[in-house]
Formats: sequence, C-alpha cells, structure tokens
Amino acid sequence: MELKNPKLLILGIAILGAAIYFQTFGFGYSADDGIYTYFNRVTQKGLDEWTELFKYGSMNFIEISPSNTSIYRPLSLLTFAIEHAIVGDFKAGVGHGVNVVLYFVLLLVIGLLLLELFRKRQIPNWVLIVILALYALHPIHTEVVASVKSRDTLLSAVFAFSSILIWVRSGSQISPLRWAAILILFFFSLISKEESIPLLAVLVAISWFFDHKKLVPSIQSMLPFLIPVILYLGIRAVVLDPVDLSYTSGVNSILYLANGAEFLATNLYIYLQYVKLLFFPHPLSWDYSFNQISIQTFSSPWVWLSLLLFVGLIYGAVKGLKTRSLFSFGIIFYLATFSIFANLTTSLIIGSNLGERFMFIPSLAFCILIGFGLKELSERWARPQFLFLLMLPVLLAFSWKTYSRSQVWESNLTLSASGVKTSPKSWRTHMMYAEELRQRGNALKKTDEDSSKVYFQEALNHYQNSFEILGPNAGVSQYLSPYAEVLLAMGDSTQAMELFEASVKKAPRIHYAWFKLGMIHFAKGDYEQSREMYLKALEADRPDYYATYKNLAQVYFRLDQNAAAILAFEKSKSYKEDPEIDKLLAYLYTQEGMLDKAEALQVQDSTFSVEETRFAVELRKGNEAFAQERYQDAIAQFEKVEEDYNQLDGASRFPNYYAAFGKALIEIGDTLAAKQRFTKAYAIIPDNHVVLTNLGIIALLKEKKYPQAEQYFRAAIQSDPEDPFSARVNLGTALILQRKEKEAIQVLEDALNYGSSRPVIGNLYLLNKATGNTDRMNYYQNLLNQ
Repeated sequence: MELKNPKLLILGIAILGAAIYFQTFGFGYSADDGIYTYFNRVTQKGLDEWTELFKYGSMNFIEISPSNTSIYRPLSLLTFAIEHAIVGDFKAGVGHGVNVVLYFVLLLVIGLLLLELFRKRQIPNWVLIVILALYALHPIHTEVVASVKSRDTLLSAVFAFSSILIWVRSGSQISPLRWAAILILFFFSLISKEESIPLLAVLVAISWFFDHKKLVPSIQSMLPFLIPVILYLGIRAVVLDPVDLSYTSGVNSILYLANGAEFLATNLYIYLQYVKLLFFPHPLSWDYSFNQISIQTFSSPWVWLSLLLFVGLIYGAVKGLKTRSLFSFGIIFYLATFSIFANLTTSLIIGSNLGERFMFIPSLAFCILIGFGLKELSERWARPQFLFLLMLPVLLAFSWKTYSRSQVWESNLTLSASGVKTSPKSWRTHMMYAEELRQRGNALKKTDEDSSKVYFQEALNHYQNSFEILGPNAGVSQYLSPYAEVLLAMGDSTQAMELFEASVKKAPRIHYAWFKLGMIHFAKGDYEQSREMYLKALEADRPDYYATYKNLAQVYFRLDQNAAAILAFEKSKSYKEDPEIDKLLAYLYTQEGMLDKAEALQVQDSTFSVEETRFAVELRKGNEAFAQERYQDAIAQFEKVEEDYNQLDGASRFPNYYAAFGKALIEIGDTLAAKQRFTKAYAIIPDNHVVLTNLGIIALLKEKKYPQAEQYFRAAIQSDPEDPFSARVNLGTALILQRKEKEAIQVLEDALNYGSSRPVIGNLYLLNKATGNTDRMNYYQNLLNQ
C-alpha cells in the first residue's frame, strides 16, 4: 500500500500533534519554568544583558541558589530574553505557544528526514506515517511540550534534526556553504541543550544502514560534526566551574546510595521502567525521586527480565549489522540516544532516578522499531490496511492520554497534586505539593483565615509524609523552615521552634531560619534570645537587612536600649524608607533628647506626633505583655497612657484600648477596675463581643444582676462572637438563674449547633425534667450515658 502526497500527510500529523497541546496556551508556569523566566535575573531584562548568557553557566542567573556549574545552554536562555523583549514581560501563554510551534516544526523535520531515509531503502510511506503519528501523539512527550522550561529540549531537537536533514539530502557531495549551515545548526543544537551529542552515533548508523557505506567511510562521514561538538565542549570547560556536589545525594538519585551489584541491578530496573512507559505510558509523573524507585538487587525478577531484554537487544543490534537490518538501526538509535541518561558509571550519574523528558529522542527510535515491526508483519501475513486498523485504537488511546496528561501542567498546584497520586513514595512530590499548599494558605491568610487553615493543615500532612520518606538523615534542610512556618500558622510555635533550630544546625548560613527564631523569641518575650538570633541572621548568607535591622531595633527598644534601637532603625531605613520607622525614631529621638531630629521627622510628615507615637508604643507593649501572660506589666503599660487617651482623641484612634485594659485587670482579679474600663469601652464600641461578654460575666458572677447579664449576653450573640457556643451557654446560664427554663432550653439547644459539652447536656436534661418534657429528658439522659 503506497500513500500519495506523503508530505501532505506529514503536515497533517504535525498539525495534529501540535493541536493536542493547544489547551496549554491558557496554562500558567509550573515546575522549573521559573529558572528560565521570572527567577532569572538576566532574561527578566530582555536583551539588555543578553551577552551575559554566553559568559556563564545557565544556572548562574537564577535568583535562588545560583550556580555556575552543570549546564551551559545560552541559546535557550536567549530565546526567553528575546521573548521578554518582544512581549514586554513574561507571559506563560506565550511561552507555551512557542513550545507548541517548536513541536510542530520538529514533527515536520522528523517526517521529512524519515521520508528521505526511507526512500533510500524503499520503505513504504505508510510505515513513515505510522511512526510519525505514534511519535507525535505519544503521552511520554507531555512533560517536554507542556513545560515551558523544556524549550531547551525542543530547540536542541529542532536544530539537530534540521542539521541531519540537510546532511542526508545533500548526499556525498556537500558544498562548503551547506557544510557551514549543517555545522552551525548542530552547534545551535548543542548550545540549546547538550543531549544531541549522542546523535553522532546515529549519523554513523545512517551512513551504514541507509547509504550502505562501509564502517570507516561511515565514521568519516560523521567526523565534520565533531567540530561543533569539540567547540561546545571547549567553551563549556572554560565557562563552567567544577561540578557542584550538592546534587550528589540519594534524595536526587537512588544510585548514589547503591554499591556494586546494587548499582547495576537498580540501573537495569530503571531501564525496564523506561521501556514499560514507552509501551504503556501510565501512570505518568513529573518526578520519580527517592523513594519512588528503591535500590534493587538481583533477587528481583524484574532486574533479570531487564537484563535479558537488553542483552537480547544488544545481540540483535550486533547481529543485524552485517545484514544492515532496520531493526538493528532502531536498536542502535535507541541505545545511543538513551546512553546519556543511562547512569553507566558512578561518575556519570545524572542526578535523577527517571525522567519522562529523557525519552523525548529515544522514543523516536522506539516508534521506528514499532514501524519496522509492522512492516515485517505486513510482508509476512497481514495487509497494511489491517495493521492501520490495529494501530488506530492505540493512537486514539495515546491521544486521549496526552490530552488529559497535559492538563496537570496547568499550574504548580495541579502538577504537584498529580505527583502525590502518581508517585506517592517520592519525597519531592509531597514536598512540592506541601509548598504549593503553604503558598495558597499564605495568600488566603489575610482575607479568609478559616480557608487558609485548611490549606495549612493539608500542607502539614504532606510535609510530614515527605520527611517520613526521607528518614532521619534528610539532606533537604531548606524545607525545614517552610514546614516550621506552617506550624506557626497553625499556632504550634513549640514544634516550629524545634524545626527552625534543626534547620540552623544543618545549614547555619541560611538567613530565614535565624530570622524566624528571632521572631518567635520576641513573641515569647525572650528579648535577649531574640537579639542573639537576629544578630546571627545578619551574619548569614544574603540576609534581608531591612527587615532584620527593623526587628532587631524593636528588640533593643523592648530592652530599653534606646541608643542601639536608634542605630538599628537608622540602618534599616538605609535599605528602605518606612513611615513606621520614622514614627518610632521620632519617639526615640525625643526620649534621648535629640529634639531637632525628632522635629525634622515631624516636619517631613505632619500626620503623626511624638505624643501619639508614644501612646501607640506603650499600648503595643501592653498588648505584647498581655499575650505573654505578663498581666501586671500589661496593666502598667496601659496605665502610663490613660491620661493621654482623651487628649489624643483615643476613642477614634485607639478604640480597643479600654477593652484590652479591662481584660488585663480581669486576669489579676480586679473586677471593679475592670468594670470601669469595660464600661468606657462599651461607650466607644457598643457592639464589641469581648466587651459585652466581660460586662455580662461581671454582672452575672460578681454583681448577681441576672437581667443585666442577660441583656449583655444577648447583645454579644448579635455581635457575631468568635465563640458562638460559649456566647449562648452564657446566655442560657443567665436565663436559668432567672428561672426562665423554657427560654434557657431554646438557647442551650441552639448552642449545640455550634459545639457540645456534658454540662450543657446535663442542664438540658434537668431543664426538660423540670418542665415535664419526658421525651426530651430521656433523649439527653441517653446522651449523658453514652
């Protein structure tokens, strides 16, 4: 069966392969996209500093933990800089669009290349179409096409196969101009991503299997391609620093933990997983870190199956060399392009257990082998039309899987959420999902605290899962601080402090953990400890000088070390202007007799005064002392400014002052003084549930004025209290003491909609017994007996 217009069919498949990813145009950035875009200090500037991209390693420009090692892909980064310059900013939809276009171009180039090669061996066009369709729709490609960062893989493939296409079309007589184009394109491929180097072996194979050259001429035909490779490797050696050893740990690749036979067995197991995903791409995951794939031994039947499979493949490839078998070509293609990811020795471990993106080029060899297999079947017993029908369900299934799988790349949240399902044993999938949940919780915290706690609780669960997978010797201390931050958000400062302390022990140069320890000690009133933590934070790597000096100044302020506080505030202000610092400095200057400096600040901003600042400072100190349960200190601070309250129009500026004062007095048992302050607070904020509740309790318990207590408690319920259950129990108690049993029953039963306690159920039992309601009395009796 010969197909007419194969180029038109190639175009159609390329359009179809690209179209299946059109939905990604509406997606955001995810995974590692940020290292080439919004976290990259050079590409963010467009073309302003584009030459820098060629002077350093490609990880040197990221804002978080830059490193001048590992990779050199300046051309890929340059395309992002150009994108920013054209668009004016980074827009995820544009980045996804570029990837889809590159995939379309790549499919065209691969289709045309296969057309040229197959003509040499008179392979039917329908085989080419099957191969290209299978490749275009294969779900294992979703990571490369749907991840903006993987533009480097697409660019490398487009340039490499374009170079090879021109080389194949040119035949044996290649002009110098064409050689220049071929080698420049191949060099562009290398500086996009280095994984095209193994294609040198494929070039030799093309000469051997399709041009029928002997071994030496086949090797000679590839030699010009060594020029861009040597040039690239030379530039890379000059530009990059020695290998960064921070990634050589078991959390990145389980092979770092394997020895001897374990290393080989685990490798063979991983090789088999790749083959499995080529045939049956489900489930797919963006990560396969420790301990999703564990160390294997030769006691595993899967290891032996893999060994037999690859021994057989190598035997078949060698045996087919003499007959120039197309199967031999496909196997050599696969083994050559996979070799760069094969972790062949301990010095060549790539730092990742398994990655679907690594199959982007080797999967073409897989598709070629399937196509050649179908060709053999058609020649022996099946007509091509039947084989087309046989492949149709596979192509439809692959299309659906690709479409649905690409949806998980919509955002970091959808991607990480899918990861904990498809790789539930990976520490990284749980950690990244926890990080996304934490960030969502932080975003909601100011506007919807209840919803934020749902995210924080789920984040805690996945942090715990991740650290349980890692075990006690986890080499990821950078995640201890975010874990601790979530604990703080959930109110567990004790465990949070333990995690921050563990973090600084493992990584004493990280600023964030020292800074948060300073904040925790400050909140507890341990000012000396807080000062020590902030000073260590300033000595750490890349500290936030503005925030740290500002907080340190607050510590000195609490320690009554005004001169040190002034210096720290001034240092903070040198990094960033802050009106709040100006107010505190004006107050401190006044306290220290530096009236000219205080007046200068007041002239700059007439909206504040030293007197008002002093009041706010003392009020804040009182609130802090109350939070730390130092009630006498809190009362002393509140008393300092009571005389100034009316002069400063305190009712409008500080409406909660008397409520806070009254609460502190209640805590030390001074009911009379507390009532005076709560009464003043009531005149200012009559709908404050705290004030109403406390006035009600005083009237109920101290003054025995039950009707007045009832009035206050009813108003408290109307003021949307934080604890609606207790508010109704208070009212029910006041009604019981007035012998209003029926009203008390209604109120206490309403309270059960918000909470429950045995005393409330016991009261309802007694109230129904007193009113003669036997059914309800028995109901509450049964609840008490449970």
